[in-house]
Amino acid sequence: MAIIILCIAAVGYLVLQSSFRSDSLPVKMESPVFALTDIQGETVTEKDFDGKIRLTSFIFTRCPDICPATTANMVALQAELQEQGRFGNGVEFVSITFDPNNDTPEVLRQYADRMGIDQSGWTLLRGEEHEVKELASQYNFSIVRLDDGLFAHSVTSLLLIDGQQRVRRIYRMGEDMENDQILADIQTLLKEQQRKS
Repeated sequence: MAIIILCIAAVGYLVLQSSFRSDSLPVKMESPVFALTDIQGETVTEKDFDGKIRLTSFIFTRCPDICPATTANMVALQAELQEQGRFGNGVEFVSITFDPNNDTPEVLRQYADRMGIDQSGWTLLRGEEHEVKELASQYNFSIVRLDDGLFAHSVTSLLLIDGQQRVRRIYRMGEDMENDQILADIQTLLKEQQRKS
């Protein structure tokens, strides 16, 4: 009998924990301030995303594997959010290059066209290499330039940031991305915003 009671209590605890998890996401850290340039040459700061949920990636267009796989997964998420009427309307994507010498505005434009990025809700940003590395380091990401001119970087450098500039989730990039989880987390933040408004 005691074992049955313990099993029921354990199941109840797990159900309670999962219900709490589904209704809120912990705050990981405050998202740092920044001032970078978009492909039109306009300055963009974190303030431009106040009140918006933002999925942010750090990439470089010459990356052979993780970055294009991440962008492709984000394009799939973009399509889902477009169907819901949320893309560019409460939910924005941001990709920040840390290879500004190669990733000129024209290169980023071509990358956006090639990958299927909808720039109505997805901002591509660049800045001086040292600025972007400093920004990444504030998120506890590492970026290292290799001898061949390419980069090694943290594979956990995909951020879900709420409308109050707080990091709520950090995800693995590339083929390990869990799009269903990311969509669920975005929905959680949207509901949270609705409750507060």
